[in-house]
Amino acid sequence: MALPKIAEELIEFQKRKELTDTQIAFESHFSVEAIHQIKAGEMTPTAEEVQRLTTYLASKR
Repeated sequence: MALPKIAEELIEFQKRKELTDTQIAFESHFSVEAIHQIKAGEMTPTAEEVQRLTTYLASKR
């Protein structure tokens, strides 16, 4: 199963910045569980959640 684009972006961002799920969750105002589930493909984020994560990622690049 292919991961959603936002999950791939989170994983690449996390590798590049050397951040933990906890750090990303704290900074993006998501739960650690939600970040983990999105990255694992176990949760499909809503359009609003994708927008929030996209905004977060853009602010950190």
